[in-house]
Amino acid sequence: MRATLCFICLCLPLAGCGVDSLREHQESNIMSSLPYDGTPCDALKAKRATLMARYGLSQDAKPIMGDTPLGLGPIMPDMRSARQKGAEQARGEIDAMNRSMVRRKCIPAPPKA
Repeated sequence: MRATLCFICLCLPLAGCGVDSLREHQESNIMSSLPYDGTPCDALKAKRATLMARYGLSQDAKPIMGDTPLGLGPIMPDMRSARQKGAEQARGEIDAMNRSMVRRKCIPAPPKA
């Protein structure tokens, strides 16, 4: 009985870690480009420029998926600052806007590496 209670006490903190995990937040920054297809190219370029200026990002910003040691991403809590979370969300939006604009031929496609 005592061993069971100790085991439960050790498992409870881990049960809540996945709710606000780093990996979950990083994956949510990867966005679809389809919602931007209805926005005119000039308005989309202006919105992209605003995000780039606000967070100091480049035109070819891509979402970041950080490596976590030992595969602990799903249980590692997200301890980034609000500014860093906003910048990484902006990276996802910029990438989605770029894909929409390339598909609609508003901007040239980036060179293949």
